[in-house]
Amino acid sequence: MIPQRWQEFLNEQRRQRTEQNLARKIRILRHQPAGRVLLGSQELVNFSSNDYLGLASDLRIAEAAARAAGRYGWGAGGSRLVTGTSVVHHELEGAVAKFRGTEAALVFGSGYHANLGLVSALAGAGDTLFSDALNHASIIAACRLSGGDVRVYKHRDYDELERLLSGSSAKGKRLIITDSLFSIEGDSIDCARLLKLSERFEALLVLDDAHANAVLGKRGRGVAEVQNVSARIDLVTASFSKALGSFGGFVACSREVRDFLVNSSRPFIFSSAMPITLAAANIEALRIVAAEGENLRQKLAGLVRTLRTKLQAAGFEAKGEHQIIPIVVGDEQKALAYSEALENQGMLVHPMRFPTVPRGQAMLRVSVSAAHTDDDIYRLVNAFKIARDKVTGKGTGKVARREAKRPDETIEVLDDSTMTGLNFSEVQALMAEAMSVEAGGDEPTDLAPKPAAPAEAPELAPSGTATIVKPESEAQADATTSAETLHPELAVEPELPKEDPPLASDGDAKTVRRTQRVKKGQTRIHKKV
Repeated sequence: MIPQRWQEFLNEQRRQRTEQNLARKIRILRHQPAGRVLLGSQELVNFSSNDYLGLASDLRIAEAAARAAGRYGWGAGGSRLVTGTSVVHHELEGAVAKFRGTEAALVFGSGYHANLGLVSALAGAGDTLFSDALNHASIIAACRLSGGDVRVYKHRDYDELERLLSGSSAKGKRLIITDSLFSIEGDSIDCARLLKLSERFEALLVLDDAHANAVLGKRGRGVAEVQNVSARIDLVTASFSKALGSFGGFVACSREVRDFLVNSSRPFIFSSAMPITLAAANIEALRIVAAEGENLRQKLAGLVRTLRTKLQAAGFEAKGEHQIIPIVVGDEQKALAYSEALENQGMLVHPMRFPTVPRGQAMLRVSVSAAHTDDDIYRLVNAFKIARDKVTGKGTGKVARREAKRPDETIEVLDDSTMTGLNFSEVQALMAEAMSVEAGGDEPTDLAPKPAAPAEAPELAPSGTATIVKPESEAQADATTSAETLHPELAVEPELPKEDPPLASDGDAKTVRRTQRVKKGQTRIHKKV
């Protein structure tokens, strides 16, 4: 049992998170191809992932893992220095070195572990580490773990970095570490300035290229390649879990640095080796990027240009660079409201709040993938306009006016037994039963008693039909039944009546009742306007 003092601490933390709109919950998604996810039964276009090249759902990677599992089994069975290193691990590190253009590479269980393993091994007491204020959490943790003196400079403020370097002790070693493409802000570093400072002060320069690896540069070697200085970078860490669509991390380095890490990096020495099947999947991901990466990067760049242009034309400030586009909204509650409104439009855009970003600087982080289409981009921009209208109450042109003109609709489900709790086999049974009726079989018994009809109102449609109440002005408009919305697999072309239905005899609201037959279900629905 948790001690009372600790329970009080946990309760207080939960209360504070709730009051500050900082509570987080894990949502279970079903990942789909083409940049989609299912949240329950709702399909969302995923603009929140780091799957920049759309490889996370590439079956070739899954098949490579399956082949390796059939040949080698799953786990490595030990740490790399004991029994965990296989021929597949060796091949993977060679493939990483070739891809990044370095002498050697060393793989870790994750990108987080790669930063921990590298920095904590290189620096120690008496050394000074210089870290960008907006570096990833893994870099912050690595600097603290090293035991060295950590100096934090303002985000991309290289003048301040120079002052800090000038004021540091020359007795110990100096190490400069930074993200190359910042994962939330979406901006990139000035490699030339950093190289100049590192050479002047004899500091080792380390770049975390996780969000640029395989995405930027002619060969996918990241920000340094875009800025034509990749050959001058000392050390690079990156991840297989972003553009490569897999999992794991690595350090691309010289042979000497690799040998040092093998003997000194505690996260490497005291962790079990990456599963062999995962190593095989990472090899296949690198092979795909080597063969198809340039085309994927060009497609991604085109989508990014379109989205940035459309967002700016719609009045949004699209910050950052490349495929990461932050839309700053400031207030945490406002960010949550934006995200919910976008989700209602079929777009998954995650809100970034403290401690991921500073307090009061909450934002919507949009990340574009090569798996997206032009239509996805246009839908996202339209969804942002609608979300802005709903959150701020301000008009957004034709879109807002069209939304405002739509009447509120209330849907009453009279036969709840067929609308909830169905599994797929039950749905198939209903479909088969309905189809037998169409073929001339016995009429099935109604699934629920009919409600009493109001006085002088037309009779309800017989069992097996969906009855929809529409205003007279919309009597000729096409309608989609709620049964089709809740169960897309039941959707069929409606059979419209050949004659106009009779008008209600009297009543305050003059309405028209139309009957549509749902061939593959026996649910009856009233739709009131």
